[in-house]
Amino acid sequence: MILKHAILHILDQAAGQLFLSQNELDINQNQVHEYLEKLINKFNQGDFKPGQLNGDDYLAQQLDDDRQVDFVNTSQGLAEKLFDVIKELSAVPGGDVLILEYTEENDDFFALFKVNPAPRFVHMVDYQDERVQNQLVLNQAVLPSGSSAPDEGIIVNLMDGRYRLIEKTYRQDGQRMAYFAERFAALEPEVSVKNELQTVRQAVKQVADKFDVPLHEALAATQATIFEDASADGMISVNRIGEQAFDDNLSAQTMYREKLEESAINHQIELEDPLKYQKKYATQKFVLDSGIEVSIPMAAYQDQNQVELINNPDGKITLMIKGIDEIKNKFKA
Repeated sequence: MILKHAILHILDQAAGQLFLSQNELDINQNQVHEYLEKLINKFNQGDFKPGQLNGDDYLAQQLDDDRQVDFVNTSQGLAEKLFDVIKELSAVPGGDVLILEYTEENDDFFALFKVNPAPRFVHMVDYQDERVQNQLVLNQAVLPSGSSAPDEGIIVNLMDGRYRLIEKTYRQDGQRMAYFAERFAALEPEVSVKNELQTVRQAVKQVADKFDVPLHEALAATQATIFEDASADGMISVNRIGEQAFDDNLSAQTMYREKLEESAINHQIELEDPLKYQKKYATQKFVLDSGIEVSIPMAAYQDQNQVELINNPDGKITLMIKGIDEIKNKFKA
């Protein structure tokens, strides 16, 4: 990753003031460069909403090279609009807006992150009666570490206009609302992968309840299908999920598809980072009514020579773990 430009503007909601920087950050400082790179990487690992810029979109116009406006002035205009939006929303905290341009794998990117400072205590060397007295001082403007993703922001691929957007909801006038996409960026992003999978899970649960399919079996089949598709080509087939979760019940499969059509879910969910979902769904986890929690690697769960769930005539379930050569206790003092 090559950082080309970076600038920081301060959105002081409490004071009702916008402090625009007239100079860029020094990205040649190793710590600054490392911090910004971490923010970008964390953002890309987050639950973003994808989308495509069109030529008449506000953001596309601001980033158009034909405007012949330099990076600093473009960033100031964006910060001014963002501040105009949030100053009307008392629930949205002030913060800092970081605006970047960088190159990665031969593509150029634009990024805008709103980062919300948090109060942190810092030490200060003071003097009382000519004696050293170290103090604790509450600093209200400490930025989050690079290990956490920005709460809100957008990254745009300047080569093709594809973007990734993350926004946060706030309670304003008694209602939950998000402002970043609609009011600031003036965009209608696609549904995030997380939200699509939540909708799929809800459909599986509703159909399983309707047809008396054991929920743990239906959800385990759902997870296994997601894992397999992520490992294969990074495209999750929602229809195949229904076939696997309700493999011998055509009526249940039909109802499942109808529920997804009502929710306007895509038949194929594209994963931009398949490895992330392979890792996330690589282990089946169960909680028994006795309080016992069981975690089973996917390969073992799908092999009946290692793990088997047996439905007994009395309605109880037996979990058999087979072929154990050794047991290790993971207790640590």
